[in-house]
Amino acid sequence: MTIRGGLILSEKNKIVLAQLNPAVRIIAEKLPKFYSFSMGFFLDHGSRDESLKDSGITHLIEHMLFKGTSRKSALEIVKMMESLGGAFDAYTTKENLIIITKFLTEHIGLVFELIAELLLESKIDSTELDKEKSVVLEEIKSSNDDPGDSVFDLFFETLMPEHALGRPIAGTIDSVKGIDAARTKRYYRTLRNREMVIALSGNYDYEKVTDLAKKKFPNGKSETPRRITPKPQFGEVAVLPRKEVSQVHFVIGTHGVEYASQHHYGMAIMNTAFGGGMSSRLFQGLREKDGLVYNVHSFIDFYRDCGVTGFYFICDKQNISKVVRRLKEIFRDISGHGFANEEIELAKTYLSGNFLLSLESSTSRMLRLARETVYKSEVASIDDVVAKIDTVNAAQINGLTGDFLNPKQYTIAAVGPITEKEVHSIFEDLNS
Repeated sequence: MTIRGGLILSEKNKIVLAQLNPAVRIIAEKLPKFYSFSMGFFLDHGSRDESLKDSGITHLIEHMLFKGTSRKSALEIVKMMESLGGAFDAYTTKENLIIITKFLTEHIGLVFELIAELLLESKIDSTELDKEKSVVLEEIKSSNDDPGDSVFDLFFETLMPEHALGRPIAGTIDSVKGIDAARTKRYYRTLRNREMVIALSGNYDYEKVTDLAKKKFPNGKSETPRRITPKPQFGEVAVLPRKEVSQVHFVIGTHGVEYASQHHYGMAIMNTAFGGGMSSRLFQGLREKDGLVYNVHSFIDFYRDCGVTGFYFICDKQNISKVVRRLKEIFRDISGHGFANEEIELAKTYLSGNFLLSLESSTSRMLRLARETVYKSEVASIDDVVAKIDTVNAAQINGLTGDFLNPKQYTIAAVGPITEKEVHSIFEDLNS
Protein backbone atom coordinates (compact mmCIF):
# COMPACT_ATOMS: atom_id res chain seq x y z
CA MET A 1 0.00 0.00 0.00
CA THR A 2 1.25 3.45 -0.87
CA ILE A 3 0.13 7.01 -0.17
CA ARG A 4 0.25 9.34 -3.15
CA GLY A 5 -1.03 12.90 -3.20
CA GLY A 6 -3.10 12.37 -0.06
CA LEU A 7 -4.85 9.31 -1.51
CA ILE A 8 -4.60 5.87 0.02
CA LEU A 9 -4.09 3.44 -2.84
CA SER A 10 -4.12 -0.33 -2.91
CA GLU A 11 -2.49 -1.71 -6.02
CA LYS A 12 -3.12 -5.30 -7.01
CA ASN A 13 -2.98 -6.97 -10.40
CA LYS A 14 -2.30 -3.61 -12.14
CA ILE A 15 -5.55 -2.22 -10.72
CA VAL A 16 -5.58 0.86 -8.51
CA LEU A 17 -8.34 1.38 -5.95
CA ALA A 18 -8.36 4.82 -4.32
CA GLN A 19 -10.62 6.21 -1.61
CA LEU A 20 -10.77 9.83 -2.76
CA ASN A 21 -12.92 10.97 0.14
CA PRO A 22 -15.72 9.43 2.25
CA ALA A 23 -18.11 9.66 -0.70
CA VAL A 24 -15.99 8.83 -3.75
CA ARG A 25 -13.85 5.86 -4.75
CA ILE A 26 -11.88 5.39 -7.97
CA ILE A 27 -11.11 1.97 -9.42
CA ALA A 28 -8.77 2.18 -12.40
CA GLU A 29 -6.97 -0.16 -14.78
CA LYS A 30 -4.41 1.13 -17.27
CA LEU A 31 -4.27 -0.47 -20.74
CA PRO A 32 -1.46 1.48 -22.48
CA LYS A 33 -1.93 -0.09 -25.92
CA PHE A 34 -5.48 1.23 -26.23
CA TYR A 35 -6.34 4.47 -28.06
CA SER A 36 -9.33 5.08 -25.81
CA PHE A 37 -10.71 4.82 -22.32
CA SER A 38 -14.01 3.61 -20.85
CA MET A 39 -15.23 5.46 -17.78
CA GLY A 40 -18.29 4.95 -15.60
CA PHE A 41 -19.86 6.82 -12.70
CA PHE A 42 -21.91 4.58 -10.38
CA LEU A 43 -24.12 6.28 -7.79
CA ASP A 44 -25.22 4.13 -4.86
CA HIS A 45 -28.92 4.71 -5.43
CA GLY A 46 -31.44 2.87 -7.59
CA SER A 47 -35.12 2.14 -7.89
CA ARG A 48 -35.08 -0.05 -4.77
CA ASP A 49 -34.32 3.07 -2.71
CA GLU A 50 -37.52 4.86 -3.75
CA SER A 51 -40.76 5.11 -1.82
CA LEU A 52 -43.95 3.98 -3.51
CA LYS A 53 -44.85 7.63 -4.13
CA ASP A 54 -41.45 8.30 -5.73
CA SER A 55 -41.41 5.15 -7.87
CA GLY A 56 -39.53 5.93 -11.08
CA ILE A 57 -38.02 9.24 -9.95
CA THR A 58 -34.37 8.06 -10.15
CA HIS A 59 -34.91 6.93 -13.74
CA LEU A 60 -36.60 10.26 -14.52
CA ILE A 61 -33.66 12.19 -13.05
CA GLU A 62 -31.31 10.08 -15.17
CA HIS A 63 -33.16 11.45 -18.20
CA MET A 64 -33.10 15.00 -16.82
CA LEU A 65 -29.31 15.00 -16.42
CA PHE A 66 -29.06 15.57 -20.18
CA LYS A 67 -31.74 18.29 -20.38
CA GLY A 68 -29.64 21.28 -19.42
CA THR A 69 -27.28 22.50 -16.71
CA SER A 70 -26.52 25.89 -15.23
CA ARG A 71 -24.03 26.39 -18.09
CA LYS A 72 -25.24 24.32 -21.05
CA SER A 73 -28.52 23.73 -22.85
CA ALA A 74 -29.66 20.22 -23.80
CA LEU A 75 -28.61 20.84 -27.40
CA GLU A 76 -25.16 22.07 -26.36
CA ILE A 77 -24.68 18.92 -24.26
CA VAL A 78 -25.59 16.68 -27.20
CA LYS A 79 -23.39 18.62 -29.63
CA MET A 80 -20.43 18.40 -27.27
CA MET A 81 -20.86 14.62 -26.90
CA GLU A 82 -21.08 14.09 -30.63
CA SER A 83 -18.20 16.46 -31.41
CA LEU A 84 -15.88 14.27 -29.34
CA GLY A 85 -16.77 11.21 -31.41
CA GLY A 86 -17.32 8.68 -28.66
CA ALA A 87 -20.10 6.81 -26.87
CA PHE A 88 -22.15 8.19 -23.99
CA ASP A 89 -24.93 6.37 -22.15
CA ALA A 90 -26.83 6.42 -18.87
CA TYR A 91 -29.22 3.99 -17.23
CA THR A 92 -30.84 3.18 -13.92
CA THR A 93 -30.81 -0.22 -12.26
CA LYS A 94 -32.51 -1.43 -9.12
CA GLU A 95 -29.42 -0.41 -7.10
CA ASN A 96 -27.48 2.22 -9.09
CA LEU A 97 -27.73 5.25 -11.33
CA ILE A 98 -24.98 4.81 -13.93
CA ILE A 99 -23.29 6.96 -16.57
CA ILE A 100 -20.84 5.20 -18.90
CA THR A 101 -18.64 6.61 -21.65
CA LYS A 102 -16.01 5.58 -24.18
CA PHE A 103 -13.84 8.18 -25.91
CA LEU A 104 -10.36 8.69 -27.30
CA THR A 105 -7.67 9.18 -24.66
CA GLU A 106 -7.15 12.86 -25.51
CA HIS A 107 -10.70 13.73 -24.43
CA ILE A 108 -10.53 12.42 -20.84
CA GLY A 109 -10.55 15.89 -19.27
CA LEU A 110 -13.49 17.23 -21.27
CA VAL A 111 -15.53 14.07 -20.73
CA PHE A 112 -14.89 14.03 -16.97
CA GLU A 113 -15.83 17.69 -16.61
CA LEU A 114 -19.01 17.20 -18.62
CA ILE A 115 -20.15 14.25 -16.48
CA ALA A 116 -19.39 16.18 -13.30
CA GLU A 117 -21.44 19.09 -14.63
CA LEU A 118 -24.38 16.80 -15.43
CA LEU A 119 -24.28 15.21 -11.98
CA LEU A 120 -23.82 18.42 -10.00
CA GLU A 121 -25.35 21.26 -12.02
CA SER A 122 -28.46 19.96 -13.79
CA LYS A 123 -31.22 22.58 -13.72
CA ILE A 124 -34.27 20.28 -13.56
CA ASP A 125 -36.27 22.88 -15.47
CA SER A 126 -40.04 22.41 -15.01
CA THR A 127 -40.81 22.77 -18.74
CA GLU A 128 -38.15 20.24 -19.69
CA LEU A 129 -39.35 17.96 -16.89
CA ASP A 130 -42.88 17.89 -18.32
CA LYS A 131 -41.47 16.99 -21.74
CA GLU A 132 -39.30 14.23 -20.32
CA LYS A 133 -42.14 12.85 -18.21
CA SER A 134 -44.03 12.45 -21.47
CA VAL A 135 -41.06 10.57 -22.95
CA VAL A 136 -40.84 8.28 -19.90
CA LEU A 137 -44.59 7.64 -20.01
CA GLU A 138 -44.22 6.53 -23.63
CA GLU A 139 -41.37 4.26 -22.53
CA ILE A 140 -43.58 2.72 -19.83
CA LYS A 141 -46.49 2.25 -22.25
CA SER A 142 -44.17 0.58 -24.75
CA SER A 143 -42.93 -1.78 -22.03
CA ASN A 144 -46.49 -2.51 -20.91
CA ASP A 145 -47.43 -3.39 -24.49
CA ASP A 146 -44.57 -5.88 -24.72
CA PRO A 147 -45.64 -9.17 -23.06
CA GLY A 148 -41.99 -10.11 -22.56
CA ASP A 149 -41.39 -7.00 -20.46
CA SER A 150 -44.77 -7.21 -18.74
CA VAL A 151 -44.30 -10.76 -17.53
CA PHE A 152 -40.98 -9.93 -15.85
CA ASP A 153 -42.54 -6.89 -14.14
CA LEU A 154 -45.41 -9.09 -12.97
CA PHE A 155 -43.02 -11.76 -11.73
CA PHE A 156 -40.91 -9.37 -9.65
CA GLU A 157 -44.01 -7.72 -8.21
CA THR A 158 -45.38 -11.13 -7.20
CA LEU A 159 -42.10 -12.50 -5.84
CA MET A 160 -41.37 -9.37 -3.77
CA PRO A 161 -44.72 -7.65 -3.11
CA GLU A 162 -44.76 -4.31 -1.29
CA HIS A 163 -40.99 -4.01 -1.71
CA ALA A 164 -39.25 -1.55 -4.03
CA LEU A 165 -37.19 -4.35 -5.62
CA GLY A 166 -40.45 -5.74 -6.91
CA ARG A 167 -41.44 -2.52 -8.69
CA PRO A 168 -40.51 -1.50 -12.27
CA ILE A 169 -37.39 0.65 -12.52
CA ALA A 170 -39.20 3.28 -14.61
CA GLY A 171 -42.13 3.43 -12.21
CA THR A 172 -45.77 3.33 -13.26
CA ILE A 173 -47.90 5.70 -15.30
CA ASP A 174 -49.58 7.00 -12.14
CA SER A 175 -46.34 7.43 -10.13
CA VAL A 176 -44.54 9.28 -12.94
CA LYS A 177 -47.52 11.55 -13.59
CA GLY A 178 -47.46 12.53 -9.92
CA ILE A 179 -43.81 13.66 -9.90
CA ASP A 180 -43.41 17.45 -10.03
CA ALA A 181 -40.38 19.75 -10.36
CA ALA A 182 -40.12 20.54 -6.65
CA ARG A 183 -39.97 16.86 -5.67
CA THR A 184 -37.53 16.11 -8.47
CA LYS A 185 -35.17 18.89 -7.39
CA ARG A 186 -35.24 17.69 -3.76
CA TYR A 187 -34.54 14.14 -4.84
CA TYR A 188 -31.77 15.27 -7.16
CA ARG A 189 -30.04 17.02 -4.23
CA THR A 190 -30.26 13.77 -2.28
CA LEU A 191 -28.72 11.81 -5.14
CA ARG A 192 -25.72 14.16 -5.27
CA ASN A 193 -24.83 13.09 -1.73
CA ARG A 194 -24.80 9.36 -2.42
CA GLU A 195 -21.59 7.35 -2.43
CA MET A 196 -20.08 7.04 -5.89
CA VAL A 197 -17.62 4.75 -7.64
CA ILE A 198 -15.71 6.08 -10.66
CA ALA A 199 -14.39 3.21 -12.76
CA LEU A 200 -11.87 3.42 -15.61
CA SER A 201 -10.30 0.98 -18.03
CA GLY A 202 -8.12 1.82 -21.02
CA ASN A 203 -5.52 4.46 -21.79
CA TYR A 204 -5.75 7.67 -19.75
CA ASP A 205 -3.80 9.95 -17.42
CA TYR A 206 -4.55 8.68 -13.91
CA GLU A 207 -3.15 11.72 -12.13
CA LYS A 208 -5.25 14.02 -14.31
CA VAL A 209 -8.39 12.07 -13.46
CA THR A 210 -7.73 12.10 -9.72
CA ASP A 211 -6.97 15.82 -9.78
CA LEU A 212 -10.25 16.47 -11.58
CA ALA A 213 -12.13 14.20 -9.18
CA LYS A 214 -10.73 16.01 -6.14
CA LYS A 215 -11.67 19.34 -7.67
CA LYS A 216 -15.17 18.42 -8.82
CA PHE A 217 -16.12 16.15 -5.93
CA PRO A 218 -14.48 17.67 -2.83
CA ASN A 219 -14.41 15.95 0.53
CA GLY A 220 -17.80 15.62 2.17
CA LYS A 221 -20.07 13.31 4.06
CA SER A 222 -21.98 10.72 2.11
CA GLU A 223 -25.48 9.42 2.75
CA THR A 224 -26.10 5.69 2.46
CA PRO A 225 -29.59 4.52 1.52
CA ARG A 226 -31.32 2.44 4.20
CA ARG A 227 -32.19 -0.87 2.61
CA ILE A 228 -34.44 -3.64 3.85
CA THR A 229 -33.91 -7.14 2.48
CA PRO A 230 -37.10 -8.45 0.83
CA LYS A 231 -38.80 -11.67 1.85
CA PRO A 232 -39.60 -13.57 -1.35
CA GLN A 233 -43.02 -15.16 -1.67
CA PHE A 234 -43.03 -18.78 -2.79
CA GLY A 235 -45.86 -20.66 -4.44
CA GLU A 236 -47.58 -17.55 -5.75
CA VAL A 237 -49.32 -17.30 -9.12
CA ALA A 238 -49.96 -14.08 -11.07
CA VAL A 239 -51.64 -13.76 -14.44
CA LEU A 240 -52.24 -10.87 -16.82
CA PRO A 241 -54.74 -12.11 -19.44
CA ARG A 242 -53.98 -10.72 -22.92
CA LYS A 243 -56.30 -12.21 -25.54
CA GLU A 244 -54.70 -10.19 -28.33
CA VAL A 245 -51.32 -11.90 -27.70
CA SER A 246 -50.92 -15.14 -29.66
CA GLN A 247 -48.60 -16.93 -27.21
CA VAL A 248 -48.27 -17.25 -23.45
CA HIS A 249 -45.17 -15.75 -21.81
CA PHE A 250 -44.06 -17.41 -18.57
CA VAL A 251 -41.52 -16.44 -15.90
CA ILE A 252 -40.98 -19.07 -13.22
CA GLY A 253 -38.48 -18.33 -10.48
CA THR A 254 -37.46 -17.95 -6.88
CA HIS A 255 -34.93 -16.29 -4.60
CA GLY A 256 -31.19 -16.38 -5.30
CA VAL A 257 -28.05 -15.23 -3.48
CA GLU A 258 -26.34 -11.87 -3.00
CA TYR A 259 -23.44 -10.81 -5.24
CA ALA A 260 -20.78 -11.41 -2.57
CA SER A 261 -22.12 -14.86 -1.64
CA GLN A 262 -19.73 -17.80 -1.48
CA HIS A 263 -22.18 -19.50 -3.85
CA HIS A 264 -21.93 -16.78 -6.53
CA TYR A 265 -19.97 -18.89 -9.01
CA GLY A 266 -21.81 -22.08 -8.15
CA MET A 267 -25.12 -20.37 -8.90
CA ALA A 268 -23.77 -18.99 -12.17
CA ILE A 269 -22.59 -22.44 -13.27
CA MET A 270 -25.87 -24.08 -12.25
CA ASN A 271 -27.82 -21.39 -14.12
CA THR A 272 -25.73 -22.01 -17.25
CA ALA A 273 -26.18 -25.79 -17.13
CA PHE A 274 -29.90 -25.43 -16.48
CA GLY A 275 -30.80 -22.89 -19.15
CA GLY A 276 -27.93 -20.61 -20.09
CA GLY A 277 -26.83 -22.14 -23.37
CA MET A 278 -27.92 -24.31 -26.28
CA SER A 279 -26.67 -27.49 -24.59
CA SER A 280 -28.58 -26.70 -21.38
CA ARG A 281 -31.39 -28.81 -19.94
CA LEU A 282 -34.08 -26.26 -20.78
CA PHE A 283 -32.96 -25.55 -24.34
CA GLN A 284 -32.52 -29.19 -25.24
CA GLY A 285 -35.61 -30.37 -23.37
CA LEU A 286 -38.11 -27.71 -24.46
CA ARG A 287 -36.83 -26.59 -27.86
CA GLU A 288 -34.57 -29.14 -29.48
CA LYS A 289 -36.35 -32.42 -28.68
CA ASP A 290 -39.90 -31.57 -29.77
CA GLY A 291 -39.85 -27.91 -30.80
CA LEU A 292 -42.26 -26.91 -28.01
CA VAL A 293 -40.86 -23.37 -27.65
CA TYR A 294 -38.76 -20.91 -29.61
CA ASN A 295 -37.45 -18.71 -26.82
CA VAL A 296 -36.34 -20.25 -23.51
CA HIS A 297 -33.59 -19.26 -21.11
CA SER A 298 -32.76 -19.16 -17.42
CA PHE A 299 -31.62 -16.00 -15.63
CA ILE A 300 -29.87 -14.96 -12.45
CA ASP A 301 -29.69 -11.54 -10.77
CA PHE A 302 -27.29 -10.67 -7.96
CA TYR A 303 -28.02 -7.73 -5.64
CA ARG A 304 -26.24 -6.35 -2.60
CA ASP A 305 -28.23 -8.37 -0.06
CA CYS A 306 -30.24 -10.91 -2.05
CA GLY A 307 -30.76 -12.41 -5.48
CA VAL A 308 -33.31 -13.81 -7.92
CA THR A 309 -33.11 -16.81 -10.23
CA GLY A 310 -35.55 -18.44 -12.61
CA PHE A 311 -36.41 -19.09 -16.23
CA TYR A 312 -38.50 -17.64 -19.05
CA PHE A 313 -40.20 -19.22 -22.02
CA ILE A 314 -42.90 -18.53 -24.60
CA CYS A 315 -45.20 -21.14 -26.08
CA ASP A 316 -48.53 -21.65 -27.81
CA LYS A 317 -51.30 -22.46 -25.38
CA GLN A 318 -51.88 -25.82 -27.04
CA ASN A 319 -48.31 -26.85 -26.12
CA ILE A 320 -48.43 -25.92 -22.44
CA SER A 321 -49.36 -29.39 -21.18
CA LYS A 322 -46.46 -30.91 -23.14
CA VAL A 323 -44.08 -28.24 -21.81
CA VAL A 324 -45.16 -28.94 -18.23
CA ARG A 325 -44.62 -32.69 -18.70
CA ARG A 326 -41.15 -32.06 -20.06
CA LEU A 327 -40.33 -29.64 -17.21
CA LYS A 328 -41.43 -32.27 -14.68
CA GLU A 329 -39.08 -34.76 -16.33
CA ILE A 330 -36.21 -32.24 -16.18
CA PHE A 331 -36.80 -31.38 -12.53
CA ARG A 332 -37.31 -35.03 -11.56
CA ASP A 333 -34.00 -35.99 -13.19
CA ILE A 334 -32.14 -33.09 -11.56
CA SER A 335 -33.62 -33.97 -8.17
CA GLY A 336 -32.77 -37.65 -8.52
CA HIS A 337 -29.43 -37.56 -10.28
CA GLY A 338 -28.22 -33.97 -10.30
CA PHE A 339 -26.12 -32.53 -13.10
CA ALA A 340 -23.52 -34.81 -14.64
CA ASN A 341 -19.83 -33.95 -14.44
CA GLU A 342 -19.81 -33.42 -18.20
CA GLU A 343 -22.59 -30.80 -17.94
CA ILE A 344 -20.78 -28.98 -15.14
CA GLU A 345 -17.47 -28.93 -17.00
CA LEU A 346 -19.18 -27.68 -20.16
CA ALA A 347 -20.90 -24.89 -18.22
CA LYS A 348 -17.62 -23.93 -16.55
CA THR A 349 -15.83 -23.75 -19.90
CA TYR A 350 -18.68 -21.68 -21.34
CA LEU A 351 -18.57 -19.21 -18.43
CA SER A 352 -14.78 -18.93 -18.36
CA GLY A 353 -14.60 -18.48 -22.12
CA ASN A 354 -17.22 -15.74 -22.17
CA PHE A 355 -15.56 -14.01 -19.23
CA LEU A 356 -12.14 -14.01 -20.92
CA LEU A 357 -13.58 -12.86 -24.25
CA SER A 358 -15.32 -9.95 -22.49
CA LEU A 359 -11.90 -8.71 -21.36
CA GLU A 360 -11.12 -7.68 -24.93
CA SER A 361 -13.56 -4.78 -24.42
CA SER A 362 -12.47 -1.88 -22.20
CA THR A 363 -16.14 -1.16 -21.44
CA SER A 364 -16.72 -4.72 -20.21
CA ARG A 365 -13.56 -4.51 -18.12
CA MET A 366 -14.67 -1.19 -16.64
CA LEU A 367 -18.10 -2.57 -15.76
CA ARG A 368 -16.49 -5.57 -14.05
CA LEU A 369 -14.26 -3.32 -11.97
CA ALA A 370 -17.26 -1.23 -10.96
CA ARG A 371 -19.44 -4.20 -9.97
CA GLU A 372 -16.68 -5.75 -7.87
CA THR A 373 -16.00 -2.44 -6.13
CA VAL A 374 -19.66 -1.59 -5.55
CA TYR A 375 -20.57 -5.00 -4.16
CA LYS A 376 -17.35 -6.27 -2.59
CA SER A 377 -14.98 -3.26 -2.21
CA GLU A 378 -12.26 -5.34 -3.84
CA VAL A 379 -11.54 -6.73 -7.28
CA ALA A 380 -10.68 -10.36 -7.93
CA SER A 381 -7.89 -10.87 -10.45
CA ILE A 382 -8.64 -12.49 -13.79
CA ASP A 383 -6.74 -15.61 -12.71
CA ASP A 384 -8.72 -15.73 -9.45
CA VAL A 385 -12.05 -15.57 -11.28
CA VAL A 386 -11.09 -18.37 -13.66
CA ALA A 387 -9.76 -20.42 -10.73
CA LYS A 388 -12.96 -19.91 -8.71
CA ILE A 389 -15.04 -21.09 -11.65
CA ASP A 390 -12.75 -24.04 -12.25
CA THR A 391 -12.74 -25.27 -8.64
CA VAL A 392 -16.52 -25.56 -8.34
CA ASN A 393 -17.45 -29.23 -8.55
CA ALA A 394 -20.60 -31.21 -9.28
CA ALA A 395 -21.24 -31.93 -5.61
CA GLN A 396 -21.34 -28.21 -4.83
CA ILE A 397 -23.66 -27.51 -7.77
CA ASN A 398 -26.01 -30.35 -6.89
CA GLY A 399 -26.09 -29.13 -3.31
CA LEU A 400 -27.78 -25.95 -4.55
CA THR A 401 -30.52 -27.54 -6.64
CA GLY A 402 -32.82 -28.36 -3.71
CA ASP A 403 -33.20 -24.66 -2.87
CA PHE A 404 -33.03 -23.06 -6.30
CA LEU A 405 -34.26 -25.66 -8.83
CA ASN A 406 -37.24 -26.83 -6.80
CA PRO A 407 -40.75 -26.27 -8.24
CA LYS A 408 -42.18 -26.03 -4.71
CA GLN A 409 -40.07 -22.90 -4.19
CA TYR A 410 -41.21 -21.22 -7.37
CA THR A 411 -43.49 -18.30 -8.11
CA ILE A 412 -45.13 -18.16 -11.55
CA ALA A 413 -46.12 -15.16 -13.66
CA ALA A 414 -47.88 -15.49 -17.00
CA VAL A 415 -49.02 -13.02 -19.67
CA GLY A 416 -51.12 -13.98 -22.66
CA PRO A 417 -54.33 -15.79 -23.63
CA ILE A 418 -54.63 -17.72 -20.35
CA THR A 419 -56.57 -17.50 -17.08
CA GLU A 420 -55.41 -17.51 -13.47
CA LYS A 421 -57.26 -20.79 -12.91
CA GLU A 422 -55.34 -22.41 -15.75
CA VAL A 423 -51.97 -21.20 -14.40
CA HIS A 424 -52.84 -22.47 -10.91
CA SER A 425 -53.49 -25.83 -12.52
CA ILE A 426 -50.08 -25.67 -14.22
CA PHE A 427 -48.41 -24.91 -10.88
CA GLU A 428 -50.16 -27.84 -9.20
CA ASP A 429 -49.25 -30.15 -12.08
CA LEU A 430 -45.61 -29.05 -11.95
CA ASN A 431 -45.49 -29.96 -8.26
CA SER A 432 -47.35 -33.27 -8.50
